[in-house]
Amino acid sequence: MKTMLIVAALMSGLFLIAPKAQAHCDSLGGPVATAAGNSLQTGNVNLVLRYVPVTAEAEVQAAFAKSRAVRAKGGVAQELADRFFIETAVRLHRDGEGAPYTGLKTADMDFGPAIPAAERALESGATDALEELLVEEVRHAIQEKFHLVKASQMAAGKPETYEEVAAARARASAELEFVGFVEEIFLSTKASHIMPNKPD
Repeated sequence: MKTMLIVAALMSGLFLIAPKAQAHCDSLGGPVATAAGNSLQTGNVNLVLRYVPVTAEAEVQAAFAKSRAVRAKGGVAQELADRFFIETAVRLHRDGEGAPYTGLKTADMDFGPAIPAAERALESGATDALEELLVEEVRHAIQEKFHLVKASQMAAGKPETYEEVAAARARASAELEFVGFVEEIFLSTKASHIMPNKPD
């Protein structure tokens, strides 16, 4: 139960994984750009349509038709046509997420260990390695914050003199921050629970 609580908290974005994941969608090596490239190669626009909202389908299909016509000329024309279509698909994908598009990132960008681990889990159908990675990260964060609290507890919890107030204030701040951190994990986990469908 503790392990799953920690994993759910991390996956729900408590530790700001979301911005990196969104940046991953902007990458030439990301799923949207890859699907767009596959669409151009195979002539099947449906491969990338799954990544854009219904409201953007017409624009994607129009860009696809233009890109396919131009890329048939080969050379620089093909490169520009491919880039245009990939950028269009990624931009509309980000727009569907309500996120800004700031341009394509290189395919070799380092997004840290979490995204590759999540992708490997999807490919393998097993989450063991992913859970181990996330649990270790959260355990480290908890221990780090707890050690800061323990260090601050050298000060008196109830200052007897004014000279003791500053250190006692630092102790109180560290203790409250730790408790708040734990509460955020709990509340984030509660919010991430999938509610079962109610019977009609």
